[in-house]
Amino acid sequence: MDSKKFGEFIAALRKEKGWTQAELAEKLSVTDKAVSRWERGLGFPDINTLKPLADALEVSVLELMQSEIEPKEEIAANKAMEALDNVMSLAVYQRQIERRNIMISVVSVTAVVLLIFLIDLMQWEAFVFIGMPFIFLAIGAALIVISVHRRRMKLSYHVTLALGILALLFPIIICLVLLLAFALGGPVAN
Repeated sequence: MDSKKFGEFIAALRKEKGWTQAELAEKLSVTDKAVSRWERGLGFPDINTLKPLADALEVSVLELMQSEIEPKEEIAANKAMEALDNVMSLAVYQRQIERRNIMISVVSVTAVVLLIFLIDLMQWEAFVFIGMPFIFLAIGAALIVISVHRRRMKLSYHVTLALGILALLFPIIICLVLLLAFALGGPVAN
């Protein structure tokens, strides 16, 4: 199923009815940002939203999934099978998104817990000057790799790349501060 074609189809039907994205979103009990994402081809509606979306736009689910209006004659079996395949692939896609979100949540919680233990283990000064640069170095490298992947997928990558570069600047600044401190005589004992 082509997300761009799907989005253009929804946008055209919505505009035919003279509705804004917010009005369509209200009819479906979703946000206008969700409708915007669908229309820009950045995602698909939840599988439970397909029938209400088709009803609101006054098309069949088959027409919605194929992103084209079918003649009002009898629907061919191969068209129905194609629509069913599209629904199944959409369900698989949504499961993948849910798994990805769960993994991101687990990794985030684990990282926070590890950071708490690391800060507890080290004094805060040592954490800022030793632990944080390594953490920001890893985050910066990961964000740059993600931005390269997003660019290859022809998705927006500029924000991810900028955040990656900024994250890499922190360890560089810390190293420069430490070099300056040692050039001026090194740390002073308490």
